[in-house]
Amino acid sequence: MAHSHAHIDIQFPGFQSTGQNIQIYVGPSEEGFNCEAGGLGSFTGLDYTIPAHSKGTINTKIQVMAMSSDDIEHMNQLIESMLSASKKDEIKEQTKTSASANLSYWFFFTDDGGSGSGSASYEDTRNSMKSSGLTDEQITTIINELFKLAENMNHVELNLECDNTAFDYCVSGSLYLYTIAGTVKTSKGTKQYRMLADQGTAGSPDKDNSPPVKGKIIPLK
Repeated sequence: MAHSHAHIDIQFPGFQSTGQNIQIYVGPSEEGFNCEAGGLGSFTGLDYTIPAHSKGTINTKIQVMAMSSDDIEHMNQLIESMLSASKKDEIKEQTKTSASANLSYWFFFTDDGGSGSGSASYEDTRNSMKSSGLTDEQITTIINELFKLAENMNHVELNLECDNTAFDYCVSGSLYLYTIAGTVKTSKGTKQYRMLADQGTAGSPDKDNSPPVKGKIIPLK
């Protein structure tokens, strides 16, 4: 098991952290959510080593506010309960080659294809949700629920298992996960949100030649 206590350098699309909270421009006044930055995030300087042909865990506390894996699963289940079976299949088909993992719905709504990159305005995400068959009432329910979770974001711990059994070299020090961040706005105000994927790669962002990692994003109490 590997626990990280070293200085960690975090780089997210549109955002670089040395332990400070996320600062994001707040857009227009309409109700909804936007994506200010989405794509592959990197964590370097981690204190872990996974030997060749073995598995190990990476437990890393990071000074970044984010939603937990359980929060994201709750939101995904809410969305799935509202989408038609054919639309769910369509989204899964379009996002299956993406490494965005449990963030696939969110990247689909923010870049209309789930490739895991880019940004989107409040209007863009609303139009994407409506084109997916969601009603205005359903969209409001999703936005209100997202706002509640954004209100209660915590600093998080990455609790991930690395499967290096297929590789004849050790991996250490770095981790790559998809992330999406922006603001969510309701009549109650505006909150920042960040989601981190629960799957990624260790050692290199090249998913075809790097060991996969999978686990949970856990809130620090």
